Amino acid sequence: MGTTKKHTYPIGYWVCCLTYTFERFAFYGSKPLLVLFLTAAVSEGGLGISEVDAAPIAALLTSLTYLAPIAGGWICDRWFGARYAVTLGCILMGLGYMIGWKSTSVAMVYGMIVVVSIGTAFFKGNLSAIIGRLFDDHELLDSAFSIQYSFVNIGSFFGSMICGVLYMNQFAKGEVLGFRQVFLFCGILVIIGGIFFTLCYGLLQGQGKLPFKYLTDTQGNVIGQEKHEKEEKSTAPLTVVEKNHVLAILLVSLFSVVFWLAYYQQDIFLTLYIKDKVMRNIGSFELSPVHLTTTWNGLLCIFLSLAFAKLWTILAKRPQGDLSMFQKVTLAFVFLGLSYGTLMVMEILRGVGAPNTEKAHFIWIALFGVFITIGEICFSPLGNSFVSKFAPKKYLALLMGVWTAATFVASQLNGQIMKLVEKLGDFNIMVAFTIISFVCAIAMFFLIKPLNKLTEEK
Repeated sequence: MGTTKKHTYPIGYWVCCLTYTFERFAFYGSKPLLVLFLTAAVSEGGLGISEVDAAPIAALLTSLTYLAPIAGGWICDRWFGARYAVTLGCILMGLGYMIGWKSTSVAMVYGMIVVVSIGTAFFKGNLSAIIGRLFDDHELLDSAFSIQYSFVNIGSFFGSMICGVLYMNQFAKGEVLGFRQVFLFCGILVIIGGIFFTLCYGLLQGQGKLPFKYLTDTQGNVIGQEKHEKEEKSTAPLTVVEKNHVLAILLVSLFSVVFWLAYYQQDIFLTLYIKDKVMRNIGSFELSPVHLTTTWNGLLCIFLSLAFAKLWTILAKRPQGDLSMFQKVTLAFVFLGLSYGTLMVMEILRGVGAPNTEKAHFIWIALFGVFITIGEICFSPLGNSFVSKFAPKKYLALLMGVWTAATFVASQLNGQIMKLVEKLGDFNIMVAFTIISFVCAIAMFFLIKPLNKLTEEK
């Protein structure tokens, strides 16, 4: 009589997913408020700087938290166990948000950004790399990382929703909004997440004890019998196949820059557009711009990630198998184009260049959110799966960091978009991103076959 597997996914996998939820709650509770904190008048609890000056500062938080994992990955590939890096990262991120709690100047905001970014360096890529090491069945990885993405967005949804209410209501004192108290709250929460992860070390199947240069099985046992064998495996040059895999990762990372540049317009350009030009009332309740971007996106991601995880699993059972990573990226850009096309229609109906007294209805922002979230789900969680499958194992954490570094480039460029908005206007920016998205979809479609060849095992 045969036996059935009780757990498709290891317990340690769920530990990692929940740890991500704590961290993302803090990040998405704080990040969308940063540009509002910087631009709000001092009398309202902000720092009172201009939108053009605030945009690159706010973008810096996102950009550095996606660049820093390269350094963190490099350290954990060579010298430091990833599980310990994750714990350290949570502590540093918590301290960083607490600097935001005490911020009374732009200099202190920069301090918050730097410390949070250093913490993220140790946290982000290394936690994803641990997840990748827990599975020996690569067919499960797309589904596993899609489910993990739901946990990420549970944190995003509740973080942005709760913090959006806290700063406008519970922490507010008269006209003074509670930005700083939110930063403190987020700092405490991410430290709690680090404590939870640390207490669950024993459930990680031995993963993350050693640097990633030591090749291990899914139980954390080093592959190879003798010490010199272990060292030889870690220092051997890359094979032709491995070099092709690295090239494929780098090429897709270039497309990632474009995708995230368009995606992160929600953080600054669209947030400020919503604040000034969108009707945000449901009856007597006023929605925060954060609720219409980050919170709505997080809610959609929770359910759509699970739905798409199921879809990828069903497709994988077909004779022809699942869609390739590159086909999914093509779909991602199609939906990205549809999202910005929706914004174009919204602005046309509002009146292109109309004064701020003319308001668009928030339903258009909600529809934009549906399209861009589907694109995100076709792209973002599968990137981690893609790197886990094809990265040479001794460079796993580093290439996880490279994957996230594409977001750094996009975020840095994002900080300059407000300057273009001032010159070109909202509508022209929407048109530009619509065109760019569909051009990338077409380009990726024609690159599917060459990229498939690069990821062949022979």
